[in-house]
Amino acid sequence: MSSEANRQERLVRARELRQRGEAARRRDGVTAQKCYEEAVALYREGGEPLVLAHVVRHLGDVYQEQERPDLAEPCYHEALRLYRDHEQGTSLDLANAIRSLAVLRWEQTRELWKTARDLYANLSVEAGVEESKGRLEALSKV
Repeated sequence: MSSEANRQERLVRARELRQRGEAARRRDGVTAQKCYEEAVALYREGGEPLVLAHVVRHLGDVYQEQERPDLAEPCYHEALRLYRDHEQGTSLDLANAIRSLAVLRWEQTRELWKTARDLYANLSVEAGVEESKGRLEALSKV
């Protein structure tokens, strides 16, 4: 079998996995994760960077839904890099990747301010408590 035939076979398999991941996404996060991870590996070999970016972003979303920001954030950065390297920067996919990273960062920032607020409260540092509360209120208005 030629290398082009192998490549096409891998891309067909990657498309199937992507579709299975999308179908499983809301009802079975573990299956979605496995499908997306395998599809990402195949797309990395296949030379379709925009499709790879899309699947990597969805894998990041699955990780985020599983409360694994440590795995989600690198996916979002990879997707952003791929979109920016291969598009004009005005696509819906790029906007969605930026949104996913913003949501992740917002949640991380909110948790950091809550932790700081609690620590300041335990230490009776009222200025720190007040600043933390103000920052949390500002974040909730966004």
